[in-house]
Amino acid sequence: LMQAFWVGVRFDLRLSVLAALLTIPLLLLPRFSAVHYATLKVLLKWWVAVILFVVLAVFCLDAGNYLYLGKRLDASIVRFASDMSVSAVMVWQSYPVMWIVLGMATSLTLLLWLHNKMLLPILERQQKSGKWWLNSGYLLVFGALLLLALVGRWSLVPLRWNHAFFNGDSEVAALGLNPFIWVYDTSKFTNKKVGVRQLKPYFENLKIQLGEPFPSLSGAALDRLYTPVAPVISLGQKQPNVVVVFLESLGTTHIGAYGNPLNPTPHVDKLLQSSRWYPNFIVPVRSTAKSVFASITGIPDVTATSTATRNPYMSHQRSVVNSLTNHKKYYMLGGSAGWANMSATVYNSIHGVELFEEKDWQSEITDVWGISDMSLIRESTDILMASELPFFAYIQTAANHRPFTIANDETGFNEIPISASQALGAGFANSAQYNAVRLLDHNVHMLLQTFKDKGLYDDTIFVFFGDHQGYRERVDFMPEYIYQFGISDLQVPLIIHAPKYLSGERDETYGNLTDLLPTIAGLFPLPFLNTTLGRDLAWAKNKGLPTYGFSQEERTSVMLNSTEIASVNHITGEIKSAFINEHGKAHYMAQKSQFAEYAQAYYKAAQYLLRANVEPR
Repeated sequence: LMQAFWVGVRFDLRLSVLAALLTIPLLLLPRFSAVHYATLKVLLKWWVAVILFVVLAVFCLDAGNYLYLGKRLDASIVRFASDMSVSAVMVWQSYPVMWIVLGMATSLTLLLWLHNKMLLPILERQQKSGKWWLNSGYLLVFGALLLLALVGRWSLVPLRWNHAFFNGDSEVAALGLNPFIWVYDTSKFTNKKVGVRQLKPYFENLKIQLGEPFPSLSGAALDRLYTPVAPVISLGQKQPNVVVVFLESLGTTHIGAYGNPLNPTPHVDKLLQSSRWYPNFIVPVRSTAKSVFASITGIPDVTATSTATRNPYMSHQRSVVNSLTNHKKYYMLGGSAGWANMSATVYNSIHGVELFEEKDWQSEITDVWGISDMSLIRESTDILMASELPFFAYIQTAANHRPFTIANDETGFNEIPISASQALGAGFANSAQYNAVRLLDHNVHMLLQTFKDKGLYDDTIFVFFGDHQGYRERVDFMPEYIYQFGISDLQVPLIIHAPKYLSGERDETYGNLTDLLPTIAGLFPLPFLNTTLGRDLAWAKNKGLPTYGFSQEERTSVMLNSTEIASVNHITGEIKSAFINEHGKAHYMAQKSQFAEYAQAYYKAAQYLLRANVEPR
């Protein structure tokens, strides 16, 4: 922590020097400067006020971003700016905005008072003429100190962002970052267009991971026709409905079955016993919009600073869901599908889909995310009840998201307050988040009960997954390697519940969200075209294959299974490989492992498919 703090101090010093240098235009000219002209001195006061305000505002945004996402402010902030109205309402409902504004105003007033009382009088002092060689010496020493402050270290190589990530722990690194410098550094992360020629060196590694020789003879290089190896539906049998439930911010840390001591999810824990449960499942990248994209397209959204849903050239993706040609398609969420332009990916990638969002519901809007989850469940099941059968429906929940609104839905849910120490010890930000998880768990139970009441339960396959971890606080009941490699926010559950078709099973296969649709399609008997990076987890079972995760803020790919883990930083080229012991701790290897090659291949394939998988229009 002290080493990270020292890195942070030097970044802050660099920012301070750069901010001070912004006043140079008003001080540089010998006779036409704020030293000699009262008007320019007034202008200098206002210019300093602007500089201080910008610094204060960015640091406040940085603090709010860390409370929201558990990471420092970076260039991906632009994704919120593109949805300014929704972002502003979310901030207003989630934070004490007026107190923050009052605190900023007080701080700015105090800083300006100190500036006007202690620094501006320096300009009025009588200048003393000294010997030229002495003045030159002062100038050289002062210039050298400024240069050292800007470089940040006694080296020809300046202090860079990677010096904050010296031990691989993202929480330690967060202490060493500066929001201005980190935003600037991350804005330079770019996604180069990858073609078949650039992907060619990785085909052998992709063949091992995906089980097919590449490149394919037609279409995109990773297209392949897949025949399910373990379907649960027979040819000619009545096809069941499929309901995919998107569990907002429900990571493994907040689930009792993974060791959470506060037992926040009794209904989900019970559900696991009668379901096919994948405990070693992750999302490839943290972000609700990125999880929507990956779940529909089967491609990790490794775009640099925004999300693929916001890119009009990436929204028309070929999706495995379209192989279920007999199913009527629905996508349902309580709020606006315009958030992050998700509706473009939904409409353009799912053929014939009916999208229901905030404007389509009769229920009262409860917060920035629209109607309550329970209202969404009630109205959605009414629509599905009247639908032609079979149907395939996405239901996207939102209650387990700031501002953690507990709506009065008259379903018997009661809040249980806990102390701040209890919350932190169990991986929650506060009591409000704890109760939001409890509400989500309660609503999972209510969803299944509603389907039973309407006679839809028996002939429906329910698939539940979390879109990312809700909070990154380190807890002792989760394996250490997820913190060592910075993937603690990617751990989520995958639960397939269909007692009529599947018996309860704990499947230890490692997978990620790109595998969702191929795994669902693999439950049906017919072959389908898979154009994605996803694979049927039934095919991967007992093969010991690793799965893929991506750290957006560090631009790092990670590949892991139960015994091994490796990472590749795509900016610095740094590679880490490690064994995972029986206690869940990673022990680093001296040499690069094959998993590092897998990680690089998967990342290149994701970059390639973001454009190559686009459906012709």
